[in-house]
Amino acid sequence: MTRRATEPLDIFIEGWGGLGQAWGISKMMAEIYALLYMSSSPLTLEEMSSKLKTSRSNISLNVRGLLDLGVVQKEIIRGERKDYYSAEDDIAKVAKLLALAKKRKELDPAMEVVARALEAAETESDEAEFITQRLEELNRHMGFVNAIFHAFVGSEIDAAGLAEVVKIKESHS
Repeated sequence: MTRRATEPLDIFIEGWGGLGQAWGISKMMAEIYALLYMSSSPLTLEEMSSKLKTSRSNISLNVRGLLDLGVVQKEIIRGERKDYYSAEDDIAKVAKLLALAKKRKELDPAMEVVARALEAAETESDEAEFITQRLEELNRHMGFVNAIFHAFVGSEIDAAGLAEVVKIKESHS
């Protein structure tokens, strides 16, 4: 039987970890981010390992992934030989970085497959015409999702970005 967390920090770390997969990151990455986000000072790999009750190598591997995503930074503390880490505290920026990573992993490859299939499509038969129509429909829908994404991750959600989303949506109606 698993003991449920009762301390606010532990509740947050446990809950945030459970949400990690929805954001395209592992449970451990989400827990590390949560711990660093709630920490008032940068932490070492050893401190994170102790708090999260997992191996230092597991922490190190997952911290590297968070560094690659840009949601964790390495901190230099003068006079210290150990590496320290802190979390990006701009949650809007974190959401955008995670969305960008998820888009690269999921939407971009799907759009590429549809584009390649459309390039190869021949409309000489009824079946080929049907396939082409389906691919074009998929392409329009993915273009709409892509436009929404770009409106979200842009430096600012501007009128031009929103107008593009509305234009694409209206062409679907």
